Formats: sequence, structure tokens, C-alpha cells
Amino acid sequence: MNEPSYHLEVFEGPLDLLLSLIAKNKVDIYDIPISLILDQYMEYLDRMAEMDMEIAGDFIVMAAELMLIKSRMLLPKPPTGEEEEEDPRAKLARALEEYRRAKEAALYLSEQYGLYAGRIAKEPEVLSTRSDLPEHIDIGLLEKAFQRVLSKNSRLPELAKESEREIRRLLAAKAVPVSVKIFSVMRYLYANGRSDFEEILLTAKSRSELIAIFSAVLELLRVQRVTMEQEEERVLLTLTKTHDRKASFEV
Repeated sequence: MNEPSYHLEVFEGPLDLLLSLIAKNKVDIYDIPISLILDQYMEYLDRMAEMDMEIAGDFIVMAAELMLIKSRMLLPKPPTGEEEEEDPRAKLARALEEYRRAKEAALYLSEQYGLYAGRIAKEPEVLSTRSDLPEHIDIGLLEKAFQRVLSKNSRLPELAKESEREIRRLLAAKAVPVSVKIFSVMRYLYANGRSDFEEILLTAKSRSELIAIFSAVLELLRVQRVTMEQEEERVLLTLTKTHDRKASFEV
């Protein structure tokens, strides 16, 4: 007949064993029943000896400490009026409380490591919020060109005839994204090279598209993807030299 085998839980140290015994007996860490805990502690050491397990010196030192605490608690209390000594269990309770907090922190850090190991933190960047045009850009020239295009009926007759209410309806129903027109303007400059701003505006088929083209040109000037020159009443736009034709077309 096979002899029964027992599994003995392994603890990291004497404080770990004491915390387990306190939890098992459901007692207050600041009001430890020393006699009960000492008996169970010694029972655990006896089992370790029976299983030929090496008993660390820390466990033996703690056993001696528990015996000392038990003996001090058996001493009679000092007469009334004399200063009372600290509870013999107080130092042990503080050590157990500190160990418990460290163990809980280690468990939390272990969980966080499992979740975030291998990730690299990136320092936050301060993004520029400037939206103004470069100082050399004369916005007045663009405004004049824009007004001239609005007054021309030959290419955009519907722009001059629409009432304000109709314009608002068209803008709400057929709003043209500025981002789309940014690519359109760049493709136009790629295909035609240096171009008149008014000619680019006259490619619009509605007021909404016209406004989107105007806004797109302002954005391209702001980020310096396009340069602007004046020749008499004309405003000429050119792709910047730092962006070759192929790169500008693909962006």
C-alpha cells in the first residue's frame, strides 16, 4: 500500500508564512493570537523537517521571535500608574503590514509589466497651432483676384445670379472639402507649371468649389508648398522648388 503524499506550500520567507496563517485564521494583524499562530508556525516547520526540506535560518529566527513575544505576553502587567510598555506584538504587526503592502505592490507591478512590457513611451510633443500666412504673402492680392472672378459672368454665370438664400442652400448641399481642392490645385500646377491664380479659380463650377479652391491656395501658401508672385494685376502661383514634380503630384 502506497503511503499518502502531502504537498507543502512553499513560502518566500517567514513573514509570507505568517501572513498566510493570519489570513487562514481570519485574525487582525494588529491583534495576533500569538499562541495559536506560534503552534501553526511550528507545525509547518516540523512538516518541512519531515520532508527533508531545508529550513532557512530566517524561519528559525522568526520562531524564536514568536516565542519571545509569547513569553513577554505572559508576564504580569505593570501596576496602575506606571508607564505601560508597548504591546510585544506591535513591532511584528508593523513588519507584517509593511511586507503586505510591498507584496501587493509587487503583484500590481507584475500585472502592469505583463500588460505593457515591450512598449516604448513617447514624450508628448507640442504641436504648432499657428495658422497665419508667411509675412511676404499679401492677402489683399488674393482677395482682389477672388472678387474679379466673382464678377465675371462669362465663365461662372451662375455665381452672379444666385441669391444669398440659394447660395446657402448650395453650400449646405454640395460642400466641397478643402482637402480635395488642395490636391486639385497641386495637380493643376504640376500639369501647367506657373499659373495665374484667377485661371485656377475659374476652374470652379460652383461657388462652394470656388471657396474651397481659394481656401486650398491659402493653405498651400501657409505651408510653403506654393509660392506667389505679382506681375502687374496678375497673381502667379508656382510649386516650391523643394518639392519636385513627382513628389508634388503624388502627395
